[in-house]
Amino acid sequence: MIKVAKNTTRRLLDVHGWLGVALGLALYVVVFSGAIVVFSHEIGDWSVSGHSLGDGLAGKVDEKLVELSQDIPKEYLDEVAIWQNSAGNIITFFHTHVTDDKGEPAEKGVRFVLDPASLTILSRVEGLQEDLPVISSSFLERFYIDLHVRLHAPGSLGLYLTGILGLVLFISAVSGFILHRHLIKDIFLSPRLSTRLLNTRDRHNLAGTWGIVFSILLAFTGAFFSFATTLGLPVIAITAFAGDREQAIETIVGIPPVEDATPKQFIGLEKIIEQARQPEVAGSVPAFLFIQHWGRADAVVLTTHEPTDDNMFFTTHKFDGVTGEYKGDKPRFGNVPSTGDTLVGLMGVLHFGWFAGLLSRIIWLSLGLATCYVTLTGLQLWMQRREKDSRWQSLSRLISIVGYGTPIAMVGAAMGFLMSYSVAARAVEVWTVNGFLIGIALSFAIGLLYKSSERRERTFQQITGLQLISLSLIHTVSSGHNWSELLANDHGSVVALNITFLIAGMILLFLSTGVMRKSNYTKENTTPTTADKMVEAEG
Repeated sequence: MIKVAKNTTRRLLDVHGWLGVALGLALYVVVFSGAIVVFSHEIGDWSVSGHSLGDGLAGKVDEKLVELSQDIPKEYLDEVAIWQNSAGNIITFFHTHVTDDKGEPAEKGVRFVLDPASLTILSRVEGLQEDLPVISSSFLERFYIDLHVRLHAPGSLGLYLTGILGLVLFISAVSGFILHRHLIKDIFLSPRLSTRLLNTRDRHNLAGTWGIVFSILLAFTGAFFSFATTLGLPVIAITAFAGDREQAIETIVGIPPVEDATPKQFIGLEKIIEQARQPEVAGSVPAFLFIQHWGRADAVVLTTHEPTDDNMFFTTHKFDGVTGEYKGDKPRFGNVPSTGDTLVGLMGVLHFGWFAGLLSRIIWLSLGLATCYVTLTGLQLWMQRREKDSRWQSLSRLISIVGYGTPIAMVGAAMGFLMSYSVAARAVEVWTVNGFLIGIALSFAIGLLYKSSERRERTFQQITGLQLISLSLIHTVSSGHNWSELLANDHGSVVALNITFLIAGMILLFLSTGVMRKSNYTKENTTPTTADKMVEAEG
């Protein structure tokens, strides 16, 4: 052991503690936003009061696509991506590959947003994909996903950050599983009611025990997705292919077919989509379509389909773009099915909770929130051992600010989106971000204003509860649709979310009264008991 001065040791311990708490809070933000993102599509649907009516990709789209293809530079016919967003709008991006000003590969083209019923052009923009303006109708969903995936950090930095946090959670969960002395016993633990400290500690152990396997799965798969493209492919290229990245890509993705630029008429998407909907192919309308080499003899169409009742994986199917002939399944890696391809697909299923439809996603949401609870209460219990040390008081406040401030800021972003989308759709990006920042500022103001942790907690609960109730009311007013109209138009998920927000808000307001806290504990917390001291000793 290295001998250092006492003051230096204290400073190092302070730095160690602060960094540990900061890492834990960043992990909390990623996991909390991830739990919410499990229902990102439903949130996107809710934010615009349901899909626009119309056949969308299942309708007559060929004539419109041909019209669009004749209105763009020919080089943009190299690749075409087509999908529907949360509002039901059809997005088409005709593009080609270029090199940007920084020497990095990029996609440049023309993006159209079409009404799903009339197929009229709602917007047309041209440029590099990363420079194109946001599509207002799906911005809230995208905002939440980016918060979870990259913490809104630029470029690959965000993926590195969330990947590192995933590894931290993985190591913590695995080591906790190995070192847990009462794993089976704690599954059936009944939280003690003698003091708040013991009750919090028992609930922390109970939630952590039930969620430990989930945390391992979540952390490993999340870290994999963060590092797969940013670090995985370069490392494979260096170690297995002597640094030849192109050879690595060809081995993993598959060797591209020989190109044939002979002009040929594109068959269109309607026949291909009809084939894809057959039970022996995919059995559903594609969620995403990708066309390579529109109008050439080597044209290829790839259709991607969401999981179904019979298949828990996303699937991709390949069709000839000239004849429409079905070419079979397209694996994620290589040209033939493999164990590695199945494992990668399984990691997606386990990370996002697709394997049993709505039920599994509700379970994943619950376990995600339980993991957040374990993270937050663990930090709070750690801080309670240092509550008499003035150096740690500001850190205790920071835990409350981030713990409650994350949901406050996310609800603030939703409020900003709703209030701007209904009156000025082009301003949704600004006001969604503003709502998020206002929520952060409000959380810091409360955290700095109240010295008492109990008073801070009650105030945070009151504000979050009022926010959630207001969110449901704002949605009802701004959308112009009452619940009966939404149900009549098959938008039950929108109504379900509004009801969920109302119930969650009322629960938080009830908890903020302190009734449960006063009636639950048989002893006051002001005087530590022997059991409390044992808890502190156990750490």
